[in-house]
Amino acid sequence: MDFSFNPFLAFGWSVLTGFMASMGAGGGGILAGIGHISVLGVGDPNTVKVLNQTLEFTSRVVSVPLYHRQRRLVGSVALTFGIGAPIGAGLGSWVSKHFMANMVLYRPAFGGLIVLVGCRVLYEAWARRAQAHAALQKAAQASMRATRNLRLVLPGARVRDAARSSVLSWRTIRVRFGGEDFDYSPLSAAAGGFAVSFIGAVFGVGGGFLAGPFMASVLLLPMYLVVGTSLLALLVPLAVSVATYLLLDVPLNGWLLAVEIPGVVVGSLLGPPANRHMNEKALKTFVAVVLLGIGLFYLVH
Repeated sequence: MDFSFNPFLAFGWSVLTGFMASMGAGGGGILAGIGHISVLGVGDPNTVKVLNQTLEFTSRVVSVPLYHRQRRLVGSVALTFGIGAPIGAGLGSWVSKHFMANMVLYRPAFGGLIVLVGCRVLYEAWARRAQAHAALQKAAQASMRATRNLRLVLPGARVRDAARSSVLSWRTIRVRFGGEDFDYSPLSAAAGGFAVSFIGAVFGVGGGFLAGPFMASVLLLPMYLVVGTSLLALLVPLAVSVATYLLLDVPLNGWLLAVEIPGVVVGSLLGPPANRHMNEKALKTFVAVVLLGIGLFYLVH
């Protein structure tokens, strides 16, 4: 077993990873990847992937109950997203293990994907054309109202208002939240779950950097609900992806995980309380800056 890592650095980086992952900013697994590759010096891409996803899974186990307490989860979205997600996660892990096991291929592909997603999120946050979209405006206003109300709730108190779902048909599910109705296609959610989980498994990350924008831009749900819901929706595919990598005999450094998991738990306890003080535009901008910085780092190094 390799002991050649700095335990204090591993713990500190894991705290930051857990904080980022639980904020719903979509950079937790990516930040973990940077730590494993460039800070801790893990040389096997497949080991990096399974370490990243184990930390992401741990973070969600800690943070999802906190978002549930804030009533920021939509069960119907997580369920329909989860129909296709486990299949995509298992297939993506198999493909990645056999066809992206070389760091020379992994790093630039990883960076390029992240830059594209970061540009898209930045566009949604600041472009006038995106902000003028009626459905996006409605979602943004509902998020602002909910965030304002959440700030009035004392820490530790249970939030009363929650999203409510009703099935209109196999083509449409309606989410009632903040005095507004938000309709989405369960078929689109399932297809998105497959695609997001496949890509997340291929690159060995949680997939939150895709799940969040997908739920906000394609399903047109308020970001207030997207943050916690995307964390919940990716719990099962993360478990499937990690299990697939382990079944494929990917080596795992148990001593490193023993140091990192407590750090992720600490960081994940801090993210949800901090998130309640951020509005939708600020959160999207934060996501975009983080993703662009990380993606460009891997494209140029």
